[in-house]
Amino acid sequence: MLYELISEHEPALRRFIRVRARANAPEVEDILQEMYTKLFSLDELAQKVEARQDTFRSFLFTVVTNLIIDRERRAKVRAHEVHEPFSDTLYSTWNNEPEKCAGIAEKLIEIENVLENINPHHKSAFVLCRVEGKAYREISDILGVSVSTVEKYISAALMAIRNKVQD
Repeated sequence: MLYELISEHEPALRRFIRVRARANAPEVEDILQEMYTKLFSLDELAQKVEARQDTFRSFLFTVVTNLIIDRERRAKVRAHEVHEPFSDTLYSTWNNEPEKCAGIAEKLIEIENVLENINPHHKSAFVLCRVEGKAYREISDILGVSVSTVEKYISAALMAIRNKVQD
């Protein structure tokens, strides 16, 4: 009974995962496998499903959505750990290459100009994060906005910088 219900909704779940998580076929399989593991680890699932078959589909989609969110959070943490801070010793060879130094100085001036011309909230969030090294939570407390809004501010600042530097 339980297997039949899950099988009935599996094609829709696959499409949902592929679109929502922008996942390829192996990732879709991984998320479905996690869903099965999560479902079958629940106590008395079969009895609960029989009693509420009408809400089982939404329950499946909720489980899958939570799994996708968990994967995205883990990916952000991993990406943050990969970040390598700037090291003067690695770039000390630039002292012998004046044209590289001049190019870098020009790019920094362009970035400063962009920061002067963008929304002040975006600039504040960017400077607090990238220059002062504050966490998003700290920035949200300082600016009095949500963490999500801080992410949007920083993203907007980065997009403006990237658009100007790539021109």
